[in-house]
Amino acid sequence: MTVAVTVVIVLLAIGVIGYGIRGNVIRQHWEKPLRDEMRARPATFRAQVAMRFLDVPSPERGPFSLSVHGDAFEVAQRVPVIGFLNGSDYCYRAQDSTVETVHGVLHDWIEICGLPGTGAEPIQISGGGQKSRLLWDVLVSAGAHPIGPPPTR
Repeated sequence: MTVAVTVVIVLLAIGVIGYGIRGNVIRQHWEKPLRDEMRARPATFRAQVAMRFLDVPSPERGPFSLSVHGDAFEVAQRVPVIGFLNGSDYCYRAQDSTVETVHGVLHDWIEICGLPGTGAEPIQISGGGQKSRLLWDVLVSAGAHPIGPPPTR
């Protein structure tokens, strides 16, 4: 491989990483007040979940942590540095979000969306099996608006 090709590959990699980090920094800056408010309160519920993105047809990712702090919740990578680098830490105020069941092959997913104007990105989470129903109940109890019936499997 020539030096020019190596330089181009390195520059492309730096560009892709920079673009991803820029998007994460903007979103995390926007979420910072909510994240600080949440972390000042004790967690009322924690669970390990799998997560997938709506805009990327990807397999489930994990492990992630769902933490509920009163009327707000966070879905975050278990390793904070990885969560920042790949942009997979999300905060939601429950009253400004909706939850909806999405039926999967092996288990149901819970789609979390921010209400229009909140800027929150939609994601899907699952606890696998009957645990998804527990996650649904916790999110609705925190104040998320349910759309349709809860998960059944």
